Amino acid sequence: MAKAAKKAKKAQPPRKDGRSGALYYMKPEYIAAVRDAASANDQKAWQFVEQAVIKALKDQDAWHFVERAIKAQKPKKA
Repeated sequence: MAKAAKKAKKAQPPRKDGRSGALYYMKPEYIAAVRDAASANDQKAWQFVEQAVIKALKDQDAWHFVERAIKAQKPKKA
């Protein structure tokens, strides 16, 4: 017997800050460390991760990928 198809989630409106969701898999100890470090700095986990990613991109001279993605975005309608 085939499993019933999952109901499609309703599309959420875009965020005002322009962020979109992403899912990455990490070891549980890294997830716990992110949660704890963010909490210790009065941040949300996503804020901590975002700052870490920005720092890593700059440290590894990969910031040009961000600039390329910004240029590739479609201009917003006024």
